[in-house]
Formats: sequence, structure tokens, C-alpha cells
Amino acid sequence: MRFARFAAIALLCSLVGIAAFSAVAAAPPPAPVCGVCGSSVENASISGATGSGTLDIYVDETGDSLWHARVPVTEPAAERYRTNATALEAAVDRAWPRYHVADGDIRTVETTLENETVVVNYTVDDVARRGVGESWILDYFHEKGPTTNYDQQARRVTIHTPDGTVVTNRPTDATVDGNAATWRIDGADSSERGFDEAVYITYGENGLLGTVSGHATIGLEVGPSALDHGIRGGFVPGILLGLVGLGMGRTDWGSTAVDAATLERLIVAVGSTGAVGFLVIGVLSTGAGIAPGAVALAGLGVGYALLGSGARRFGGRLETRGLLGLAVLATLVAAGCSLLLAGPPVYAFPLCFGLATALCLPIGHAAERGRTPIALVAVAALTPIAALAAVAPVSVFGYGPALYGLLLLPWVAAVAVFGYPLALLGRHLALEDG
Repeated sequence: MRFARFAAIALLCSLVGIAAFSAVAAAPPPAPVCGVCGSSVENASISGATGSGTLDIYVDETGDSLWHARVPVTEPAAERYRTNATALEAAVDRAWPRYHVADGDIRTVETTLENETVVVNYTVDDVARRGVGESWILDYFHEKGPTTNYDQQARRVTIHTPDGTVVTNRPTDATVDGNAATWRIDGADSSERGFDEAVYITYGENGLLGTVSGHATIGLEVGPSALDHGIRGGFVPGILLGLVGLGMGRTDWGSTAVDAATLERLIVAVGSTGAVGFLVIGVLSTGAGIAPGAVALAGLGVGYALLGSGARRFGGRLETRGLLGLAVLATLVAAGCSLLLAGPPVYAFPLCFGLATALCLPIGHAAERGRTPIALVAVAALTPIAALAAVAPVSVFGYGPALYGLLLLPWVAAVAVFGYPLALLGRHLALEDG
């Protein structure tokens, strides 16, 4: 029997490994945002280019666009192109990569030379459409594939919405100024990511109404897909978390070996060590500020320590509902620490799975009182779905959210490991109060 179980586990791990390897092998390369902006050293580019160019995308009132690329070239190359228009057109034709973001959608291409800069203008239709009210949404990069990765190549990419409008959302890694959203890669800041993932841009009238309309447009756009990906990816982790919660309600193994005071010291020690340790790791792992992921985990440590300490001191006066409020408070404190130290966004996975862990405290308390905490277990089981919906769309190198959900299994294990001491503490508090 033991050998059969071992063989089954080994087979499952092998299948997961093969699937992960196949996903990596099949991963498509990033799509260049600007087809002619790369330097001659890094990739195919305009012959004589002295570095990465710039790209400005101008959107008009109908949702069509003009893409304006500028690439600096050497003086000899400029002189050659100035006297030979055919050589200039041929150099630009050769510079286009096999695939780029506007591949197949370009309508007209015009090439000129301005001093020592090659200018390439081309048009792309239907990059934006009307949203809620007077709001518009530029969804062209999502239409190319919501999980497509992009390679900016240009040292600067700016998307200009029509005159008289303003950008009403904050696209990832972009600087917004009026009707322009800009991504820069200057080389001076190693933390700059540039334009490397699909983004939505909403624009319209200035003011609160325009902002609300823009966010409502994005909500209607991503809501159904987010819910679909959350359910498909979070189903298996959610079922496992539900089983973990039910198991904690039915198991009191180790409760006689430790008392409430010992559990409190253990939980506070583990939380404090994790908070300090992850902060140190976050500082040492990057030369620019603190790594946001490490800060999020450190925030969980703070919340865990707070939960253990608060439950021991006030839990005797609280019923299951009070411990539920304490669990929510500890989760919010963890999120607040992450927000304070690293700024937005607050990462969905630590926040949601941190809540699932904190809920083990009232689950244990209710179980010791003879109640089956179905509602609490259900909330814990829904946390993977909420986490995935918050970051949707999700995929693993083109594979669907179901495979992505398997990557959450370590989080489920973490909830079981760190949640069980909380469940035991909840049981002890119920006994003390009883």
C-alpha cells in the first residue's frame, strides 16, 4: 500500500513536471511593441542605428491610430539615406522583425529622414472603442492576447489619446500626464520594466465622472473573464482549502501537548521572525528599494504575530464572531504594512491566503464549541478564486488558468501549516471561555 501511494505521488509529480517543461518549451517570444526601434546590437534594426528609437502612438477621435517611430542613425548612414531613397526604404523593410505587435494590421507606411533620424509613420485602425458614457478604452494590446508578453525595445513609448481628453486610469508601469501615458527604459534605473504586458488605457473627460466611467469600462471588460479564470484556476485549490478547514474542525491532535500560552509564544515568534527575515531578504535581494514580494510576505508575518498576541489577550472575551473580526483585522494590518512599505499594489495572493490562514482561529473556536463552521470554511475555500480573479487574466506560457491554479498548491500547504496552530489556539480559547 505504501509503495502504491508513493508510485501515485511520483507519477503525479512527473506529470506536473512534464506539463511545466512543455509549457516553457512552447512559450512564445515577446512581441516587439515598436518594429523598427531596436538597436543594431540587440536585434535586427535599421542599418546604421545608433541606439533604440522612440515610438509615439496617436489615437484619433474614431479609435484609429498613427504610429510614429524615430530611430537615430550615424552621420554616414544619414548621408547615404539622404541621397538614396531606395536604400532608406530597403533598410526600413529589413528592420521589421518576423513578428511585432502591429503585424498584419499596418495600413500605410511612410519613411522619411529628418537630419540624422529615420522617421517611420504607419497607421493601425480600431485600436480603441467607446466604453461607458463618454469614456473610451484602448484594448488593442489585449486583443492581441490578454496574456501576451511585449518587448518595448524603444527607449520610450508614449500613447497619446485625442486632444481634449485625459487618460483616466493608471496603466501598469506607465507615467500619465494629461492625455499621454509613457513607458521609459533609460537604463539608469534597473527597476524599470517598460511596456512588457498587455494593458488597458481608458480616456475621456477630466474629473471624477470621467474617472468613474473609465473604471466602470474596465470593470465591464475584465469582470466576466476575471470570474471565469478565478473559478477555473481556483477550483482545485479551493476544494483543498475547504478540506483543510473541515479537517481542522474535526482534528484536535496536539491540543493536550501545548497550552494557550505556549501557542501564543510560538505564533508570535514565527510571525515576528518571518516579518524581520523577509524584510532583510527584500532589502538584500535588490539594489533599488525593497522587493515588493518580500514586503508582502513580511506583512503576513506581522499579521500572524498580531493575531496570536491579540487572540491570547482578548480571545477569552470574544466569541467566534469576535475572533472572525480579529482575523479580518490582522489581514488588513498585513495589507496595510505592505502598502506602507512598498506602495501599491497590495498583492492578491498573500492577502487572500493570509485571510484563509487567519480564519483557522475562529474555525477552531467554533469546532470546539460543537459547531461545524461551514460559512467560515466556505470563505476560506473561496480565497483562491478571489486571488486569481484579482490578477486575471492568468495563464502559464499560454496554457489556461487550470494549470496556473496548480501553482497555488504551495499556498494551500502554507495555510495548513500556519493555520493549524491558530486552530488549536481557538480551541483552547473556547475551553477557557467555557
